[in-house]
Amino acid sequence: MWIEVLLFGLLAVCAVFDAVRKEIPLAVVWCGMAWAILLHLKGDLGGMTWSAVLLSLLPGMTFWGISRVTKEKVGYGDGWVLMMIGLFAGLGGCFMILLVGLMLESAVVLVLLAAGKISMDRTVPFAPFLLLGMGVVVWL
Repeated sequence: MWIEVLLFGLLAVCAVFDAVRKEIPLAVVWCGMAWAILLHLKGDLGGMTWSAVLLSLLPGMTFWGISRVTKEKVGYGDGWVLMMIGLFAGLGGCFMILLVGLMLESAVVLVLLAAGKISMDRTVPFAPFLLLGMGVVVWL
């Protein structure tokens, strides 16, 4: 449980920075990734094989590719955050958090668009929705 609390804290810092400044604090993410790797070396993260650890980086690397193709409509920071989540939660956990985060963001943005509170060209920070997604996944 303490590992989920650690990841939740790291994500909370990223979510606040993303919501307020529209940027991800990469130093926090990189420290989190280093911490996750150390926990893997100690065996505290469920004894995943190193091939599984490398596969857990796949969602973040995919977001990097999306960021490059869309000329950063999706920020590179979101990819870094997803790689950190993947290192802590594994591939399946990362996909679940990503799926729930995307669904929550879609619902909120659709409601805000329908209510006329935002326009189509507005950027929406994603890290807060990843934080919510993690909360939902851990709670369930």
